[in-house]
Amino acid sequence: MMRAAVPILIALLLAASRAAGQVVPSGFAVEPLAQGLNSPTALQLMPDDRVLFAEQFTGRVRVFVPGFPVQSTPVLQLTDVTTDGGERGLLGVALDPEYPTRPYLYVHYTAGLPNRIRIARFTLANVPNGDGLDLVADPLSRYELIDDIPDQATNHNGGTVRFAADGLLYVSLGEDAQPCAAQDTTALRGKILRLDVSKLPPGSGRAFRGQITPFDNPFVSRPDSNARLVVALGLRNPFRIQPDPVRRWLVIGDVGDQAREELDVLVLRLPTPRPAQPEMGADYGWPFLEGSIPGRFASGCGPVPPNLSDPEFEYDRTTQLGGAAIIAAGAYWPTGSGLYDFPPEYSGNLFANDYYSGTLYRLEPFGSGFAPAPDVPGQPAPGKWGTGFDAVSDWALFRDGAFYFCRQSIGFAANSGVIGRIINTTPPPPPTPPLAIAITPVPAVGGANLVLSGVIAPFVLTIHDLNGRRVRRIPESDLQLTPGGKWRGAWDGRDDDGRAVHPGLFVARVESAGRTAAARVPFLR
Repeated sequence: MMRAAVPILIALLLAASRAAGQVVPSGFAVEPLAQGLNSPTALQLMPDDRVLFAEQFTGRVRVFVPGFPVQSTPVLQLTDVTTDGGERGLLGVALDPEYPTRPYLYVHYTAGLPNRIRIARFTLANVPNGDGLDLVADPLSRYELIDDIPDQATNHNGGTVRFAADGLLYVSLGEDAQPCAAQDTTALRGKILRLDVSKLPPGSGRAFRGQITPFDNPFVSRPDSNARLVVALGLRNPFRIQPDPVRRWLVIGDVGDQAREELDVLVLRLPTPRPAQPEMGADYGWPFLEGSIPGRFASGCGPVPPNLSDPEFEYDRTTQLGGAAIIAAGAYWPTGSGLYDFPPEYSGNLFANDYYSGTLYRLEPFGSGFAPAPDVPGQPAPGKWGTGFDAVSDWALFRDGAFYFCRQSIGFAANSGVIGRIINTTPPPPPTPPLAIAITPVPAVGGANLVLSGVIAPFVLTIHDLNGRRVRRIPESDLQLTPGGKWRGAWDGRDDDGRAVHPGLFVARVESAGRTAAARVPFLR
């Protein structure tokens, strides 16, 4: 679909999005790409435009090309997934950043016998299916990264595997309903892990901790091998984390307990000057803090550590009926050439949605941090950039400039899951023609006709000698705008004082909207 066709679809897309209960501001639309899915919970966009997604309760990873049906053969069928309790299952999926050179798929899921969380790698291949090629993962190629993460409770499992711009794999883990464990660096609970999988051999196998520990992790000098993997702690249930590829941050949605939902930021690289946001090794305070206020377990886990990190954004979960759970959507960056790029003012904005209320929040840079962005035309409610995004469990930004999302269900109905995207439906402004001056005749005898193109008023038109001294300024009022958008005027061969200039070579110069153009004027009498 070409961008020129977008205006034709605006009304249809807006009607479809509002019919589905999803409302976004004017100039945007929600476009479903795959529907009738079985509880999709995570998605991954591929460099060849395919979309991978995980089904939480079936243990399947599936794939489709937008505009075509979902591939009937699963990419991967896991057989040891546990799904009891609502928060267990296949929770995360990631593609190796060097795919297809490194054809690896990574998954985050809960397994049984005994109950635990497994982070594993599988090898992908394109195999003939009679009509073309199917993307499939060889189940015998399983490479265990970590398969002994505790899963005592059915909830608070985290659920994300994501590669960041540094090429390392980040894993989010909940505190397994063990609040004090979030403060114990030796426990793989309530943490963000940072793994280096680049040196693992191909095929099946099992990693030991030292193989996947980056040398610059914040606790790499600790004696405990679990602690060496930790990059952030003090989290309750960071179900979704999203890398910011430009600022090289992680955006973390940490699900609240009784009072606050919080969005956190973790700096993975320290530019100069250093940002105000928390750095690797940060402690976000759970269970001593819930957001920025004391947590209900504040007095049960020993002394409060120093230098706890504040959330970047938080909201009161008690105002929502029926529950609350923040889902990090991440940072939005226009691609610069994407078909659906959001307007420039969205660059670097953070987004987050609430799984239960369906509110989509937008934050913009403000001072050294972020603040709720001003309301824009068509926004469904004050402070709410979008509504109707309930049951949305994952987000991803793609090179077409659209914001892709994974919605597990509509109204919690079976087989009603959707993979969709938010697109900018406002046509881009027409390109500004180049700024130029045309001189006639050449050489100019007694005077010169000037034609300016690509000019945006107000502008400044001047004549200079070869030493750069201004000879004449021609007022904008002395020129006429033609129906073709060009400005026509003349120089009568005189300076600002009305004196006739001597023959020679002069330069006509125009300044407009921060641009400058010039043309030589050979002048004769």
